[in-house]
Amino acid sequence: MPGTDVTIPGDATRGDAPSPAYARVPAGATRGVVVIHEIFGRQPDIDRVVDRFATRGYAAIAPDLFHDGALRCIRAVFSAMRSGEEVAPVRQAQRARQWLCEQAGLMAPQVGIVGFCFGGGFALLAGQGWGAVSTNYGEVPPTERMRGIGPVIGCYGGRDLPFRNKGRVLTKRLAPLGVVPEVHTFPSAGHAFLTEGDHPIATVLMGPILHPGYDPVAAPEAWTKIEAFFDRHLPPKA
Repeated sequence: MPGTDVTIPGDATRGDAPSPAYARVPAGATRGVVVIHEIFGRQPDIDRVVDRFATRGYAAIAPDLFHDGALRCIRAVFSAMRSGEEVAPVRQAQRARQWLCEQAGLMAPQVGIVGFCFGGGFALLAGQGWGAVSTNYGEVPPTERMRGIGPVIGCYGGRDLPFRNKGRVLTKRLAPLGVVPEVHTFPSAGHAFLTEGDHPIATVLMGPILHPGYDPVAAPEAWTKIEAFFDRHLPPKA
């Protein structure tokens, strides 16, 4: 099945409207993944992550969390990190998972979540009940906000000054929950090193701090680790 724009059903009882997404559901998919975008929203590089997983036999979907306003979503997510409140963007990701399960005949434990930048922190916040969680150069919520999370892998760039030590923070905050994350830091990489996005203004403004950009050396190695992690932890459909 080629990639296509789809609509994730809403939930009128909670005031959640239907929302757009990009998805690919290959025939015979045995696992699934929900892809959470960066602070720039749904971009072609995020769609390519969906395509990447689909070529490996995963049913994959990237919901547009900013469809109802980027600032509203960002505020809700970071508020939830502090308060633990249930918020609409997390429910949206859960409904994206439900959509995948219905389309591919999967169960929730067979679906992982992967996020980048803003999406990296989001994946940890929303991680309860997912089969596996991949967080990449994102914020780390407090311990209590990650209770019930599935197996976690985290990837970080050594040149990404604000986030390069987040792997240690992640390990420390997950320890009380009995979760030992698989953490990798790649010395040559900066922020956003896993996706081939084009954000020239952000690169100029934040370059000396984040050193952002795709890293052709670190990215393939990191992707190999993420894919192997998902393959290990997501039970395939019989």
